[in-house]
Amino acid sequence: MNLSPAWYDAIAVRTSQRRYTPTPLPDAAAARLRAFGAADGSSPDARLTLIDSDVDHLFTGVFGSYGAVAGAPLAAAFVGREGCEGAVGYLGEAFVLEATTLGLGTCWIAGTFDKERTGGILALAPGERVMALTPVGKPVERRPLGERLMRRAVKASGRLSLATIAPGIEAAAGGEAAGGNAAGGVSWPAWARTAVAAARLAPSGANRQPWRFRYDGDGLVLTRAAKLYWTAPLDFGIARLHVELGAAREGVSGVWQPLAEPDVARFVAD
Repeated sequence: MNLSPAWYDAIAVRTSQRRYTPTPLPDAAAARLRAFGAADGSSPDARLTLIDSDVDHLFTGVFGSYGAVAGAPLAAAFVGREGCEGAVGYLGEAFVLEATTLGLGTCWIAGTFDKERTGGILALAPGERVMALTPVGKPVERRPLGERLMRRAVKASGRLSLATIAPGIEAAAGGEAAGGNAAGGVSWPAWARTAVAAARLAPSGANRQPWRFRYDGDGLVLTRAAKLYWTAPLDFGIARLHVELGAAREGVSGVWQPLAEPDVARFVAD
């Protein structure tokens, strides 16, 4: 997949949106999303499909009205085979960031949707399942009071510190500025620090942020937190895209090498 530089800028402004103005998407925006869906690098492991009718009925709410989707003119379904959650998360987040660059709202929803109804619309192939959906549309200017209060209660916009998700990264930055090494003699390059900062802002199931990072001298290692939420396999794919976008911001590309648990993968610069 070709990474758009605009996706990196979208990371900082993307927020989850569940309430939308009930108006069709502008023609240009709809065309961009359909073009993305047609050329997104779908594979037998992961693909996306756009749904443009009866969208609200695909979603179910949680905690009463909180979590209910209303007014979205479009939805994207992220589909994959069992064991390919990482590929689905990566592809889905690319779509979410593309929509964000168009000024549209989205929301990763992996649990509170009607799986039977959605699967029937998509005519799934053997072995496929719908792993997540996102509504897409122009978000309302102000969230309803109940949603604002619930988001505050669950700390929906909160993020763990860089020091928590990447122990030693801040000391490494200080050591580099002073002309030395830190974090046990391993100096984090600028691209790895920018990559982790981008991953820190990635969405995750229940905002659990299941990723941790370390730089081992050969590359940036994505590993698991001690406690995981059930969406973690999807979340790791989302984080991988953010890592690549952060590295690309510093002019660095690379490849992922799979690792044995508790690690997930290592990103190695070309």
